[in-house]
Amino acid sequence: MKTTYYAASSLDGYIAKEDGDVSWLETLGIAIEETGYNEFYATVDGLVMGRNTYDMIVSYGQWPYDDKPVWVCTRQTIEAVDGCNLQNGKTPLEACREAQQMGVNHMWLVGGGLLAASFINEKQLSYLSITQMPILLGGGISLIGDLQNQVTIKRIAMEPHPSGFTQMDFQIEY
Repeated sequence: MKTTYYAASSLDGYIAKEDGDVSWLETLGIAIEETGYNEFYATVDGLVMGRNTYDMIVSYGQWPYDDKPVWVCTRQTIEAVDGCNLQNGKTPLEACREAQQMGVNHMWLVGGGLLAASFINEKQLSYLSITQMPILLGGGISLIGDLQNQVTIKRIAMEPHPSGFTQMDFQIEY
């Protein structure tokens, strides 16, 4: 199974402000259609995210990910919102095992940086697909949390866009 951490990042390596706010993305005036998000999302048949990401998405009011199976890695009990196909696995290894058993081919690690580090530490993340945005946040939530060991990645694509962002894709080499 392929697992991709697909995220937008500031040039200085942050995916959100300290409080989880991602409204800085809207201030850039870059249409989502320009970023390749829709094309990426069409390749995904399962999602995994951390509790904070889940809570942020739920706060928007409507579940945006259709009925694709979703794993939320957390120690807390959570309830699925309307439209969310919530699964049981609560750790990266459990989520990956369950997804493989369900026949998931491509899982999207939606966020955040601590969860991405957990997946890397467990050798469960295959790819990084980072949309590097033309902004410096100066602090916030890091793209990747602390890793147990140095990890080599191989760039497989890099494409600058007229809107100012650069799409970068990497394969993780364990």
